Amino acid sequence: MHGAGQVPHVWPRGEPITYNVSARDGDTSCSSGFTGSVPSALRRPLHLPALVRGRCPTHRARVIEPHEGAAEGPGPVYPVIADPAGRSGVLTFAYPPPPGSLLAGTGFGGQKVLWIIAPRYRGPVLIRGGQLGGDNPVMFSGGTLMLFPEMQVPPQSQDGLVGLPSRGWRGWPSSTDLRTPGCYAWQIDGTTFSYSVVFRAVLTHVSG
Repeated sequence: MHGAGQVPHVWPRGEPITYNVSARDGDTSCSSGFTGSVPSALRRPLHLPALVRGRCPTHRARVIEPHEGAAEGPGPVYPVIADPAGRSGVLTFAYPPPPGSLLAGTGFGGQKVLWIIAPRYRGPVLIRGGQLGGDNPVMFSGGTLMLFPEMQVPPQSQDGLVGLPSRGWRGWPSSTDLRTPGCYAWQIDGTTFSYSVVFRAVLTHVSG
């Protein structure tokens, strides 16, 4: 789908994002099978929490789906962060990204995050983010060549979502991509909910 020698880059500001382009990391030469984009009603203003006396207000993760790792937040959409040490609310990333890595040349380092969606919610999801007490951006990617300022998950009525072993759960693999360590939050919007999940971003390596 992606030719050799392509250079990763950031989705142009103001350019419309759809389910299809975000699922295919912007490669419009092929189709994911998804149609449309998140409803405009999901684009609520960002209301990220504040630092608590200078501290990052993360919460303890817990196992809510037995075939996956510990998840964060109240749900029904939960991030599962791939922290090697298994710490709650900690996202580790390398910046600058190592030469030859998928993020090399983007200006961002990242970490895998699996989003799992409880069977009780079948609708679309919009995920955005920001830094608490700062203005550094949060970007998203599907692990290849394009970074987006938001992540769109289509409703369950569209085919192609990653199935989880427990019947009815949905999974959406991704990467959360950052420039600097600090305290951040995702805002997760669905048709019937809007809430934030806070995480602490920690550098694991600085090259150069």
